[in-house]
Parts: sequence; C-alpha cells; structure tokens
Amino acid sequence: MRPRPVRAWLLWLFSAPLILAALSALVAGRLDGFIGDALAWGLVALAALLTRRASLLPAAQAEQRRFSQPGRRWQFPLRNLAAASLAAGTCVAAVYGVGHLLGVGLGFAAVAVLAYHLLYGLQPLRVGTPMTAQDKESRAVIEALAEAEDRLITIERAADAIGNRELSQRLAHIAELGRGILAQIAERPSDLRRARRFLTVFLEGAEQVSDGYARTHRHADSAELEQSFRTVLITIEEQFQRQRERLREADVLDLDVQIEVLKKQLDQEGIR
Repeated sequence: MRPRPVRAWLLWLFSAPLILAALSALVAGRLDGFIGDALAWGLVALAALLTRRASLLPAAQAEQRRFSQPGRRWQFPLRNLAAASLAAGTCVAAVYGVGHLLGVGLGFAAVAVLAYHLLYGLQPLRVGTPMTAQDKESRAVIEALAEAEDRLITIERAADAIGNRELSQRLAHIAELGRGILAQIAERPSDLRRARRFLTVFLEGAEQVSDGYARTHRHADSAELEQSFRTVLITIEEQFQRQRERLREADVLDLDVQIEVLKKQLDQEGIR
C-alpha cells in the first residue's frame, strides 16, 4: 500500500515569510534582497516538493537494499537532497536576505538540517551491508544475491502498484519469502548451489509475471485474467515456501553430519 504523505506543509509554512520578505524588498527597490529571498524561497519550496515525493515512493524503493554488487553501494535519497536544498535556502536567506555573515548563515543551515532530520529523517548514502568479494566464488555469490534482490524489488513494486488487496498481499508475502531465502544463502553461501534453480527459474518467472500483470491489469480489466494471476501466485507462493524449507532441512542435515564427524574425532582422540 502507498504510504501517506509526510508533513511537508511544515516546510511550506517555513517558506511563507520568505515570500513576504521578497515582495517587501521588491517594493523597496532592493533588487539584491529580492533575489536573495526569492532564491531562498525556491530552495525551501524544492525541499518541500522533494520531501513529499519521497513519502509517495513505493515501499520497495524506500526500503534498504541488503545485497550490493561492487560499484552499486551508493545512493542519493530524495530526503537527503531535500535537506541539502533546505540548508542552501536557509543559508541564502540568512546571508543575502537578512545580511548575516557567511559563517552565521552556515550555522543556520546546520540547524535546518538537524531539524529536518528530526522531523523527517535522513537516509544513509551507503545502502545495505555489502559482502566482501575477496575471491571468485564469493563474488559469484554477491552477484547472484544482488541480482535476485533486484527481482524481489520488482515484485515488491508490483505489489504496490496493484489495486487488489489480496493479490498485493500475496505478492508481498512472496517477496518476504524470497528475502528469507536470500538471507539463508548469505549466511551459508554453500546453499547457493542448492538454490540455483530457484533463482534462475522460479524467481525470474515470478518477477516477469508480477511485473507484466502490474503493467497490464488496468488496461485489461478481466475477471479471468485476475483469477489466472491468482492461481499462478498461489503456485509461486508454494514453491517459495518449499524452497525455504528445503534449505532449512539441508542446514539441519549438514549440522547432523558435522556433529557425527565431531563425535568420531572425539572418540578417536579418547576424549569421550
């Protein structure tokens, strides 16, 4: 479901005095004051627009990416850009509108960023917790997980775009199961071999079906199409659940084997 817009009106309220100041400077014939206040208002207004747009983004775009390929670990969130715009507007208003020194203007800008963070929250520039790629095998795991996560994000976006609550919840559950599977593989990279078919067949198929339905269901409002999509989702959901259970069972089996090997070693050493 689409989140509610945040309190961007606070920024509009903050920018209101700048409009009055700009008009006052224009009437008084102070062109530099008018330009400074007008520019400051524009920057604060831009911050308000960016903040509102950030709040309207699908949840899949706002969520934190856990797995990152090399060179894909940085992001520039809209809220951070909004905070930068607000800081610039505050500094311009203080220096060119009021006449403070640059140092004072920068101080006001820092306070504005702090207030923005407390009200709306800033996001990290470096996303997720990228795994290190020290050798070819670990790099292959990183790339496989990052690619699979991209597919899950597409599914989550489709869940946000579909108006049907039941189908949207099914897609969200499928994505949740998929993320759980990726988390298991990240903990035990050796599970990647067991889950390779899942990643290349079922996950890719789920992405294509969900994205295709999200793009076409509004143009082809058909009960038959909806039922077909529901049936496919139920099948995908079952396959995802089975895959997760298989990995868990494999982990338990590996643990049993390790325990047995340890027992034999202890017996050989005469410790038991």
